Amino acid sequence: MPNRKKLERVGTLFEAAASKRGQSFFDQCSKTKFLAVNDYYKAEDEYIKLVTKTLSVKGLGISGKDDCYGCLSNVKSALESGQLNKGFLDALENLRSTYLNRMLKPVFKQYLHKDTANKQALQEIYTNAMKIESLIEVIQFMNKVQPIE
Repeated sequence: MPNRKKLERVGTLFEAAASKRGQSFFDQCSKTKFLAVNDYYKAEDEYIKLVTKTLSVKGLGISGKDDCYGCLSNVKSALESGQLNKGFLDALENLRSTYLNRMLKPVFKQYLHKDTANKQALQEIYTNAMKIESLIEVIQFMNKVQPIE
């Protein structure tokens, strides 16, 4: 059975991450999904702006993580092609997987096992992981409502 102290630490982390931190980003994701139903092409433009703004090396804190940087580079290349297709989605999903394994998991393990772990850094990394997940969710939704040409 998990240690009660560890569970309490995880609970406070999730509470902090669910707070208003990053809320405007998640609101923008919701608005983009709604816009996709009414004006797909405008939603596509808004989504590209959202991805470009959100996925920066500095914003994700991936400096020194070559595999994360490589995945991010693949996402940006796919985005520059102008097609929000399967190649873009695959690149974004690969970024998510790499980010979780190389950024979030190590910091989370340290947080659980050491009282001195930087809670602020973990919250930022966790929020960024949620943002990547939300970007995937939005593009999957947009692909479902994409107009037939």
